[in-house]
Amino acid sequence: LAIQAERFRNPIFRIFHTELEAVYEEKNRGLDNDSWKLDEEMMAKLFPVHNYGQQTTIGTIEHLKNPSLVEIRNYYNKYYVPNNMAVILAGDLNPDEMIKKVDKAFGYMASKPLALYNPAPEKALTQVQKIDVYGPSAEVLEIYYRGFAQNSKESLMLSLIKSVLTNGKAGLFDINLNKAQKVLKANASYQQMKDYGVFNLSAQPKQGQSLDEVAKLLLEQIQVLKDGKFDNELLKAIVANQKLSFLQAFDKNNNRAEILSNQFILHRGTKWNLSLGDIDETAKITKAQVVAFAKTFFKDNYVIGYKHKGEDKNTIKVEKPTITPINANAGLTSPFVKNIIEEPTKPIAPKFLDYQKDITFGKSGIAEVLTIKNTENSIFRMSYRFNMGSNNYKLLQYAA
Repeated sequence: LAIQAERFRNPIFRIFHTELEAVYEEKNRGLDNDSWKLDEEMMAKLFPVHNYGQQTTIGTIEHLKNPSLVEIRNYYNKYYVPNNMAVILAGDLNPDEMIKKVDKAFGYMASKPLALYNPAPEKALTQVQKIDVYGPSAEVLEIYYRGFAQNSKESLMLSLIKSVLTNGKAGLFDINLNKAQKVLKANASYQQMKDYGVFNLSAQPKQGQSLDEVAKLLLEQIQVLKDGKFDNELLKAIVANQKLSFLQAFDKNNNRAEILSNQFILHRGTKWNLSLGDIDETAKITKAQVVAFAKTFFKDNYVIGYKHKGEDKNTIKVEKPTITPINANAGLTSPFVKNIIEEPTKPIAPKFLDYQKDITFGKSGIAEVLTIKNTENSIFRMSYRFNMGSNNYKLLQYAA
């Protein structure tokens, strides 16, 4: 915590120019990446007003040609303030103790007036827009629909529809396109952001198959969805899988931290109860509602991207300037670092499993049964162990 807090106190951007060289290289790699190019151009069409389409994370070539250390400092002073930040901790810790430590480490930071990004609303898309991108990678067909704001009923519906189309087992794409081998691979996804979402259909063509043929197959499955030609039990299964995935995600601290981070980005954590209730709300959605929504949402209001295999004649590269290397003084140690190193630490006290107390032993027929109660969540897990291996019984690997 002390190290993380100190980095925000008075940062010195002494490696600004050398880091800029790395950013130039990242930009050039992006210009060579066909999927990045396709996504950037499609997002620009999908969001002609919002920064989702008009301002990529890495920026344009013109942005990178005119870097300003002054502007970076101004940006830092404006946005890196405590009322725009969250300290997210997950693990074996005492919350009361950690709050005191966070207050002590970050207490020097003062809140400032903050104007958050407030874009003009996007106008509805009323026609199909086409993007063509060329490059050496395999051909792919992408279709983007503009989704809705976070924690909206419409976004819940799109998340559910995504799984009706693709869930890895019994979705419309899974059965009618992938298992039927009508395309090399088809997929649907929904990316939720703060102000809008992106509903994506994608597929790779088989050898000799055109991208137009692939697009036709994808849109035919959208029509199947509109016609309600899917099992009502599929919706129940999707909700059950969502519940299971949500519980499993909280088994790991990095997932817990990421979920909380996303909640802060989406709504500053103010709608956490709504987010926790998303699955229960999804369970209330009926097949008739899905069909009715699909008929109104999926129209000629999308951006379609064709990734062709061929030479990109419009490739532009960022010319990297000659940058004088700096002496980072890697062999020197500051008083701050010395204090951190010398600070006493509490040794980790491992908790070992006691096989006699922590595990219940029993029998079921000839089988030995070992059980332990799951006190973390409602997930039940069971596995079988056989006292033999595939080296001794060659058919075992095929049985598995």
